[in-house]
Amino acid sequence: MTLYKSIDMQKRARNCIAQGALTNSKREECFVKGVYPTHAKYAYKCYLRDADDRKYVDYICGLGTNWFGYGNYEIANVVHRAASEGAVFSLASDIEVLFSEEIKGKFPFIDKVKILKEGSAGCAAAIKIARAYTGRDYVLSEGYHGWHDDFVQFTPPAHGVAGNGKTQEYNDDIDECFLKACAAVIVEPVITDISDSRRLWLQELRAKCDRHGTLLIFDETITAVRFQDYCVAKAWNILPDIWIAGKSLAGGLPISVVGGKAEVMDCDYFVSSTWAGDRVAISAARTALTLMTNAYHPNSIWPNGSEFLRRFNELHPKLKIRGYPTRGRFEQNNFFDLFCQEMCLSGVLFGPSWFFNRYLHFESDNVIELSKAVIKKIESGKVGFKGQPPVSPFSAKVRKKL
Repeated sequence: MTLYKSIDMQKRARNCIAQGALTNSKREECFVKGVYPTHAKYAYKCYLRDADDRKYVDYICGLGTNWFGYGNYEIANVVHRAASEGAVFSLASDIEVLFSEEIKGKFPFIDKVKILKEGSAGCAAAIKIARAYTGRDYVLSEGYHGWHDDFVQFTPPAHGVAGNGKTQEYNDDIDECFLKACAAVIVEPVITDISDSRRLWLQELRAKCDRHGTLLIFDETITAVRFQDYCVAKAWNILPDIWIAGKSLAGGLPISVVGGKAEVMDCDYFVSSTWAGDRVAISAARTALTLMTNAYHPNSIWPNGSEFLRRFNELHPKLKIRGYPTRGRFEQNNFFDLFCQEMCLSGVLFGPSWFFNRYLHFESDNVIELSKAVIKKIESGKVGFKGQPPVSPFSAKVRKKL
């Protein structure tokens, strides 16, 4: 397979886009370089078409944003209408009030919200609010919370970051007395682990924060909409003081919602954005809230994703997805990289993270059978790398190569 237009597009990208890509996880080094397409021109449901018009079944799902299907008809209609009526007004718009009320109805453990444009901004706002409310400086962090300095200092190589030591990584050995100096602990409540031990850990963390007046922040940028009962907080009945949602919430349009208790959200701080009230994204999110009560309810998709996970994880000892039925991560090894290369050549895109939506259910049988054929081909010893093996986007090695 020769990627004529894709190769040309990537060459052009290197000449006009800093570091060759706008998103770290979409750099050509993140996949089998020279084999994977680098640019797509069209997407629908669970499919991508690349610059050479080749069609792929897509398990990367726009880094988790594709829950309602690429180009969802209902969302596209309201987006067109909102754009034709004006995206940003000189005054606050009525739909930001309606949407905020609807968010409260879907996630009743929050009283008030701020609306922003991306998960990174939502996380940065959440810790700013926590610091303002508590009057404390320190924040403890577990998981990934975006590219702002408070968090990206933990991501190699962290160049250009002005770390002040006020945000530190959380671990269970931290003296509980230190929590008295902490404004908040921010965690991804679930990354891939949905075990009883993880749930117990979160319950104990909630109790620790309560004892010391420390706010608990759940960053559900990814899990919101994708998890049972719409989010981990509801499904496990472990309620944070501040909660963050994004990714899938607006059907692929940029949005982040930061919500929490009224006394916390109404304290004195500065979080503001010209595009916070963007009617296009908010209109999409309102429609998404309606859609997720029907065919796109996570509880209805959960069994299909669970069945795919079971069948896939039985295929080969070196091919494993660790996670829950709508999101997971692959175990990284050379066999997996070769598998991804051959699946790509066969029209299926896998990446380091795996996502699932209702449209992928209809491709499950074909993809499992194709996977079996690819595994057999690799085990025959006749398959080698046709390109360069991938490198994690969260490493110094990627940056040094550019």
